[in-house]
Amino acid sequence: MSLAEPTTYQRIPAAQALALIAVEADAAVFDVRDAASYQRGHLPGAAHLAEDRLPGWFRRLAKEQPVIIYCYHGNASQTFAQMFIDFRFRRVFSVDGGYEALAAVMAAA
Repeated sequence: MSLAEPTTYQRIPAAQALALIAVEADAAVFDVRDAASYQRGHLPGAAHLAEDRLPGWFRRLAKEQPVIIYCYHGNASQTFAQMFIDFRFRRVFSVDGGYEALAAVMAAA
């Protein structure tokens, strides 16, 4: 599989996701938890994403722009990641462990 035409997203651990966000200034980071959970806490710069907002993001983002998605535990983010792949985005990542894992890594840093 070439990087130009991936057939799937990549599942990555929280520490790798945070490192990727740190080095990829143009990464789009999405939180797909419910709005109340997002408001209680989310990664800096993360946008809240619900299914009804997907078409707008599909039009707005460049297909080669990194897309990093997290949810509660890493399950729903995979569904959203596959949607980005279906719309031919090339660098899509789902965070294993979700927000809890990200928060734990940030707290330990």
